[in-house]
Amino acid sequence: MSADIAWLLTRNTASYLVKRKGNQEVQFSRDHGNLLNKNSFKYSSVNPKAVYIAPAATGVTITTKRGSAAKQATQTKTVAHGGRRIVSASIKKIVKGYRPDLVKAALARGSRLLDVQDDKKKRFPKIIRQKTVKA
Repeated sequence: MSADIAWLLTRNTASYLVKRKGNQEVQFSRDHGNLLNKNSFKYSSVNPKAVYIAPAATGVTITTKRGSAAKQATQTKTVAHGGRRIVSASIKKIVKGYRPDLVKAALARGSRLLDVQDDKKKRFPKIIRQKTVKA
């Protein structure tokens, strides 16, 4: 079964779908492979070229889905937290070569995961020093 047909069958009845009474225009999803949590084929894990970004012990794990639904192979890359620029550059490099339309969403998800993992820095009170007068 093609991914398009699978999406047409499951888009309104998926178990990941978040339904709210007041909001009928935008539907959200709790799908683990959905970068923006929007219920659309572009961001869904039903897409044959889906990208997953998950937290790891010391960084983030980027998983790309390769192949059709019959032969689902995944490629996983763990990026250690050596600094925000290093992690962002590696996310951008991996996702841009695979799905260029998801680069911005992948960077946002990776950045948010790094924010959650960071320990809060201790803030020391600012010391106000007086100007010294030279005689």
